[in-house]
Amino acid sequence: MVDTPGFDDTERSDIEVLQEIANWTTATYKKNILLSGIIYLHPITDTCIDGSAMRNLRMFENLCGQEALENVLLTTTQWSNIDPAEGQAREDNLRDGGLWGGLLSRGASLQRFNGTRESGLELIQKLMSNTRKPLHIQNQIVRQHMALPQTDAGKFLDEGLTAREERFKQELESLEKQSREALKAKDAEANRILMVEQETAREKLETAGAERRLLERLDAADVERAGPSWPQLGCFRTASGRSTC
Repeated sequence: MVDTPGFDDTERSDIEVLQEIANWTTATYKKNILLSGIIYLHPITDTCIDGSAMRNLRMFENLCGQEALENVLLTTTQWSNIDPAEGQAREDNLRDGGLWGGLLSRGASLQRFNGTRESGLELIQKLMSNTRKPLHIQNQIVRQHMALPQTDAGKFLDEGLTAREERFKQELESLEKQSREALKAKDAEANRILMVEQETAREKLETAGAERRLLERLDAADVERAGPSWPQLGCFRTASGRSTC
């Protein structure tokens, strides 16, 4: 059993997280070790599904691929922290709405984790009898000899970084325009505030650009040399660093 790092980590970039997952899945696949199942954790206490949750789910799909979806448990957690009726309504929305509906229709299963040892063992037991299947990213890197940026997960991450870089570029241009207008109006205080905001936007732009260039430089050899770097403990989790087993 393994517990992966989560995306949207405050200390590591998504590229670092994706590379760690690729490292482990590549190394294990070459040893003919396949997963019986994947547990995707989602706190039922979340009041809304934001853009980050949607990106994590799409990344999860790109990592697993269609063939492995039958071995996926979409698991809701933190039921002790919510009114049962409200929790049921949210679970129904996850099942029938746009978030999980597509995955469930293609073979994934919905399961609750009630916070007890027995509930955790039930999840594990449900997966143990599965036919073990390779993940999509394993096939792409090992069998198709793709570099990480060429995989579907890598392409999805690159699209996000490119969009984020463009967004920060537009934000910086807007702030620079406002600053010029503040100078014309001789509004020193407004210009000072705008200069601080410009510096923040510039740093974000540089970070997004650096991450995108780093992803472009990664190749299959980088993944193979790195090898696995996290312990085989807990459950397989590829999204939402807030979730716990």
